[in-house]
Amino acid sequence: MRIRRAEDVAWRRIDRETVVVHLKRQRMFAFNEAGSELWDGLEAIPEGDRLTQLLNDPAATAFLADLAAEGLVECDGSLPETPPPLQTENGLVPPRIEWREEVRRFAGPCSSLPGQSPLCDAAPDTS
Repeated sequence: MRIRRAEDVAWRRIDRETVVVHLKRQRMFAFNEAGSELWDGLEAIPEGDRLTQLLNDPAATAFLADLAAEGLVECDGSLPETPPPLQTENGLVPPRIEWREEVRRFAGPCSSLPGQSPLCDAAPDTS
C-alpha cells in the first residue's frame, strides 16, 4: 500500500499547526501538532516496515482514514477502520483534524504565499 497527498491540495505549516485547502472541494482543514508531523512525513513513508508500523498505530490509522474520507490523501489500498482514540498510549494528544470549513470564495489561492505546497509555488502572482 502507498499513501500520498492528493494532487488538489495546498498547505501551509503555521507554527505547530498545518492548514490545508482542498482546491476542488473548496474546503479548509487545520491539523493539530501531531497531525502536522504526520502530514509532513507522508511523502517520506516508504512501503514496507515503516508503513506497517504506522498502520498498527490506531491514532495514526484513524487520522489517515479521516484524511482519506476528506479526499486529502490517496491510498492504493484500504485503511483499517478504527475509532479515533482520545489519547495515545503515552497520554499525548493523537493526530487529528482540529477544524474543517467550507471556503466559499477562491481568488488566486496561495498566489502570494510561496512555500511548502507545490500548488502554491506554481500559482501565478496575480498582484
